[in-house]
Amino acid sequence: METIQFFSILIPIFSVFIVGYIVGKVAKLDIKSLSFIALNVLYPFLGFYTFYKNEITIDYLNIFIVIAILITILYVLIIIIANLLKFDKKRKHAMLLAGVFMNSGNYGVPVALFAIGEQGFNYALMFMVVMSVLMNSLGLYLAASGANKNISKKQSLVTVLKMPILPSVILGMILQLMNVTIPAPVEDTIDFISDAAIPVIMIVLGIQLSKIKFRGIPFKSVGFTVLFRLLLSPIITIGIVYMLGIDHTVLGTTMVLLAAMPTAANTTIFAVQFEVEPNFVSSTTLIGTVLSIVTLPIWFFFL
Repeated sequence: METIQFFSILIPIFSVFIVGYIVGKVAKLDIKSLSFIALNVLYPFLGFYTFYKNEITIDYLNIFIVIAILITILYVLIIIIANLLKFDKKRKHAMLLAGVFMNSGNYGVPVALFAIGEQGFNYALMFMVVMSVLMNSLGLYLAASGANKNISKKQSLVTVLKMPILPSVILGMILQLMNVTIPAPVEDTIDFISDAAIPVIMIVLGIQLSKIKFRGIPFKSVGFTVLFRLLLSPIITIGIVYMLGIDHTVLGTTMVLLAAMPTAANTTIFAVQFEVEPNFVSSTTLIGTVLSIVTLPIWFFFL
């Protein structure tokens, strides 16, 4: 992968973060209202359109197995570390949000395209779809259940089921499987709204970053989480694809590369909306994204 191509991927990402940061510094905004719009209006359109447009094939099974095993291992390890360090419930759930879910979409997909090629790009899209399902179910559940110490698992589950993203995703999958064609004006409207989701999410992250005081960043727990995301996650994935016999394949290589991605920006929206240490999650996202400039080329070199 050429250096210029790699940085051409990063420039738009960091530019949007910077726009959000500047807006957060010069204007007094209600970030919870912005996150509500992103999570409950824009994101459901994106979820629906993603599943409506992407054909579901057998390759999704291998990808799902790898992601499920990876998430389970990361979940257990993060809980162990958090318990050893005696972190409270909110910090544990913030670490899980930031440590388990990677930016396999607006960051991972273009990196896979430039690094691996068209086949890697197609697998990255599949990976993004599967991760989207898990992030909008398990991710939302982790955010909701980490909102306070007294919320029950049942209450957290009900909160997640009330969110519009899951019905949107399910509807998109059903229409795709049934080969239903949406009228062009309706599809154009959905596409238009869904295109706004990722930029708004990233702007919210930038605004959240503008409110962080450098001295207030919990570097120990942020450091552990970034380490899990950028280093441990791809190492675990190498072992998983080897056990499944898909190492040294385009699919295996793509999944290892995507597993090395920094924290997904969407997790900041979840953290803001449910007040699960948004400063911690957004700090981890930013620091991990910056450090990935160094770690991703190294991973690609060894792959």
